[in-house]
Amino acid sequence: MNTPALCPENPCYRAEIKVDILTPTVFLYSTVNNMAISRELPSLQSITAFESEFPSEDVIIVGDPVHSKFLLAGAVTANRSFTFLTAVREARRLVKIRVLQPSIKPEEPPEEILILTGSDWRELLVQYAQAVARKAGVTPMKPAENLTGYCTWYYYYTAVTAQDFQENLNALRLHRESYPARVVQVDDGYQTFMGDWFDRNDRWPEPLETVARRIRKAGMEAGIWLMPFQASTASRLYREHPDWFVTDENGETAVSEGWSPKPDHLWACLDATVPAVRDHLATIFRTFRAQGFTYFKMDGLGFALKNGRRRDPAATAVSAFRLGLKTIREAVPDAFLLGCCSPYLPCVGLVDMCRVGPDTQPEWGTMIPRALHCSMERWWMFDRWFRADPDVMFTRTDRIRLTLGECRLTVLAGILTGVTLTSDNLGTLPAERLALLRRAAQLRMRNVRPAKWRLNCYLNTFSGTVDGKAALAVMNETEQEMTVEFSDFNLPEELEEILQPAGMQKNKIIVPRHDAVLLVAPERRTK
Repeated sequence: MNTPALCPENPCYRAEIKVDILTPTVFLYSTVNNMAISRELPSLQSITAFESEFPSEDVIIVGDPVHSKFLLAGAVTANRSFTFLTAVREARRLVKIRVLQPSIKPEEPPEEILILTGSDWRELLVQYAQAVARKAGVTPMKPAENLTGYCTWYYYYTAVTAQDFQENLNALRLHRESYPARVVQVDDGYQTFMGDWFDRNDRWPEPLETVARRIRKAGMEAGIWLMPFQASTASRLYREHPDWFVTDENGETAVSEGWSPKPDHLWACLDATVPAVRDHLATIFRTFRAQGFTYFKMDGLGFALKNGRRRDPAATAVSAFRLGLKTIREAVPDAFLLGCCSPYLPCVGLVDMCRVGPDTQPEWGTMIPRALHCSMERWWMFDRWFRADPDVMFTRTDRIRLTLGECRLTVLAGILTGVTLTSDNLGTLPAERLALLRRAAQLRMRNVRPAKWRLNCYLNTFSGTVDGKAALAVMNETEQEMTVEFSDFNLPEELEEILQPAGMQKNKIIVPRHDAVLLVAPERRTK
C-alpha cells in the first residue's frame, strides 16, 4: 500500500491507496458521515461483484475475512473538507481505495489520512477512533452514570405548551426515585420562527428564564433546543440582517427547505465567517446560559454546511461550520453541547454529545429499526469521540404503537450508549413501565463491541461489561425469534437476564421477534 499523494493536475485533492486482495469474498465496512441514512445497507458487506465501486465516508475497511486480514483507511481530521473513500474492484481483485477531499485545493495540505492493518476489523475501528480523539484533543470520557433526561418532542411535537411542560416537570419531580432525570429540555415549539430564539409564541406566555428557574428548583438541569446556524426567511433575524447569510452564485440567499410548515419552511444558513454573525451566536448562547440553561441541543447542524458564497472567500463549508462551533464552545465553555443532524468528524472535540442515529418515533414502521441500526453500527464512537445519543427511549403505553418488546429495544440502545433520554409523560406510566425506565437509568454496558457478526447483516449482538461482569446484549429487530447459545460466546452456562428481567437462564435463551435481552455473568464465588 502507498500513502496518499497529492494530484496537482486536479482541482481538488485526489489520491489512491493501493491494495491487492484476491479472494472470492472481500470484506467491506462502509459508513456515512452523519446520522442520516443514505444507503439502505448494513455497514458490513461482501464485495462479490466482478467489477464495481464501493463508497464510504470518513473511514473504510476492506479485507479477507477467511484469513482475517483487514486494512482500514480513515480521515483523522476534517478542518476544511470531508473525505470520501471508494474501494475499487477490478477483475475479481480489489486493487485500490480512492480518496477524494473535494474542498482541498491542489496547493493546500490535505486532511490527514490514517492507514491501519490487522487481524480484527473491530480493533482497527477502535484504534482509528482513538487516533481521531487524540488529534482533536478530546478529553478521555469515562461517564460514571447514564445521561438521563426528558424532552417534549416525541409526545407533543411542535404543539407543546408551557402547561404541558410544567405538568411533565411535576411528574419528573414526583418520580425522581424511579427515574432520576438529570436534564429537562425545552424542545422545538416554544419559538415563533426558526432563528428568533428569544421570541416566544402564544403557547409560552412566561419568559424562558422562569422555566429554567423552575427546572433548577426541581433539582434538574435546564436544557434548550435551538438551531443556531439557521433562520427561516420569515424570521425577524432574516429580515433585519439579510447580509448575514450564505448566498448562491447569483448573490441571492441560498435556502434549504426544512421540516417546518409554511411560512417557516425556507431556511437560510448563517455565514459564520462574518464577525457580526459570530457575535450573534455568542450572544444567543451566553444569554441562555445567563438565564440558567446549561444543556443545549443544537439541531439541524447539517444545514449549516450549505454550499455557496461566504464573506471569507478562502473559507469552505466545513471550515465555516467549525468556526461557528468554536465560537459557541468558547462562549459557553461550561455548558453541555449536543449536536444533532451533524457531520461527525468536524464536531469531534467541539461538542459533548452527538446523535448517532436518525429520528425515532413511537411506532415500529421503518424509523425504529433504522435508528437502532445506525446507532449500534457506530459502537466504536461511543465515549471515544463524544457521548453517543441514540435518540429517546419509549416505555409509555399512551400515544404509542409499540409492543413492550419493541420498547425494550429502545431501552437497550440507551443502556449500550449510556444515553437514556425519554419523552414519556411519567405521570401516565404504569408501574411495569416505570420499572423499565428505572432499569434504563441504572444499567450501563461498557466496552461495547460486536460479539458476533456476519456480512450483509446488521449488527445486533454485543459484548461488554455491566458492573465489571461479562455481559451480552442481544437486539432482535428481525421478524424471527433468535436462539442464543451461551457457549457460542465463551460465556458461563448460567447467565442472568436483567433487562426484562427474566432471571437466571441456563445454556441458552430464546429472544422473541422485536425484543431484547441483556445477559450478565453471575458474581464469581470465592472459597
